[in-house]
Amino acid sequence: MSLMRYFGYCTFLNEPELRTYLPEAVALTKGHAANHKVEFRGQVGITERGWCHINNGPDAKGFQAHGVVFEHPAADFDVDFPGFERYFLTVYGEDGNTYDCWTYRLSKPSEHVRPPDFYWQHVPAGLSAWNFSEEVANGLLAEYESARPSVEPDQ
Repeated sequence: MSLMRYFGYCTFLNEPELRTYLPEAVALTKGHAANHKVEFRGQVGITERGWCHINNGPDAKGFQAHGVVFEHPAADFDVDFPGFERYFLTVYGEDGNTYDCWTYRLSKPSEHVRPPDFYWQHVPAGLSAWNFSEEVANGLLAEYESARPSVEPDQ
């Protein structure tokens, strides 16, 4: 069986959410992508709510996107989600290794807007489950709070 490596961040840090989309994923290590920033963004044409997005543009210089490197069957790479693209990045593992990974991010991100509550709840739950530092958790909370509220936060 051919295997690939996925960088799980944001909602995919929460085990139930991860297993919905990558049921056979096996965690290898926590890590970070340098000069990447996790943001909450709407999509072009859909701005009433936000999703997790990983930015590698000029605004991300000096930031680190934190997450977990997972190994999974290559067949799981074929799953498409409307509004998202596959993105390849280098992740520096806490185990001292460097990983070539892929992840999902918005294909047409727009303004900063919070995700609905049901979506957001996966983020602090995942950060806690993986014992990410208070600094990492507070950074994501600050990003969330700086975004415009979702039009219907319970939807």
